[in-house]
Parts: sequence; C-alpha cells; structure tokens
Amino acid sequence: MKINWKVRFRNPYFWIGLIAVILASVGAEPAMFTSWGVLFDKIKYFLSNPFLIGCAAVAVIGYFNDPTTAGICDSKQALTYEKPKKDRKQG
Repeated sequence: MKINWKVRFRNPYFWIGLIAVILASVGAEPAMFTSWGVLFDKIKYFLSNPFLIGCAAVAVIGYFNDPTTAGICDSKQALTYEKPKKDRKQG
C-alpha cells in the first residue's frame, strides 16, 4: 500500500474531506457540539458501537482509495509528486 502521504497531508482539501467523511460516518449532528458533556456522551456511544466504528473505518478507507488505481495505492506518477499537482488550463 504505497500512498504519497506527504503530498496528501499538504493538501487542505484532504483534511476537509477527511473530517467530513468521519463526521458523516459517525452520524454527527450540530447538537453534538453544544456542550462538552454532550460531545463526550456521543463519543462514548460511538466507541461502544461496533457497527458505527466499522462504518467509520470503511468510509475512511474509501476516502483514501484512489479510484483510478487498483487497490489502495497511488499511481506511480502520483508517488513522485512533491506537492499537489495543479492541472494546466486547456484551451
């Protein structure tokens, strides 16, 4: 499983997407973030629920996957990048 972690970690959209996937897979709601007590209760519930943990794990694995390659890895080209690649404008 070869993934260019350095480039992914430097891309702010990687973090935005990862946080969104995690929050969605655990069923986050705005009410969860209204107090520390509510937040800790929801975290405790999540950690005691194997189904939710499994859903979150599958969602995160799916997020890391590059659908243009076989398996969970980056392409040979992507592994050579030093920073996220910017597409050239066409036309």
